[in-house]
Amino acid sequence: MKKHNLIKLFTVVTTATMLTLLNACSTTSSNEEFAKLSRQEQLAQLNNINELEENGKIALISRYKKARFAVNCTYHYKKNYFSLEFTGPMGMQYAMLEVYANGTTFLKAQGKVNKGDSARDLLKTQFGLDIPVEDLPAIMVGAPKGELTYDEQGFVKTAKQGEEYLVTYKQYQAQRRGLPLPTNFEILTPFTQVKVNINNVLRLN
Repeated sequence: MKKHNLIKLFTVVTTATMLTLLNACSTTSSNEEFAKLSRQEQLAQLNNINELEENGKIALISRYKKARFAVNCTYHYKKNYFSLEFTGPMGMQYAMLEVYANGTTFLKAQGKVNKGDSARDLLKTQFGLDIPVEDLPAIMVGAPKGELTYDEQGFVKTAKQGEEYLVTYKQYQAQRRGLPLPTNFEILTPFTQVKVNINNVLRLN
């Protein structure tokens, strides 16, 4: 390899390394700044999100039937509305859940549209899945309800909502506006275990 090619390669590697280090430092700094805020101040920032769109993977596990399936998912939140879409290879849609602030819910699957007043009950009826869907907007941003415990950085580690469900957060990642959002967490209900991994934050306003 010629000398100028070696210099070029060294420059590229050095630049990439520096960018990675700078990004890591920025993430740590953002997490630390957020952790210094009071819980009320943290909630004020999280509740001020007008739109959030994320995609990733979700695994749904029946605790009694031992059935399990994992699919791609896209979560899209806006004020007064949110949706959760399950997709397979090549973006093929398996199902889509749309929930409005008044509780009205539409579940689209296999060419049919089911309507109900409770997203959780609708999923139970149609798919036998027990997920606290109505609480997803709070869970997805790390601001769940219930009895809370915190990690060393001051972020929510677990949230227990009576006997209804338990959320366990495993990882947070600083996003735009310096907001650290959960990227790896589990939801455990009496009948279903849900594992969520967020790969990309597409919109955050």
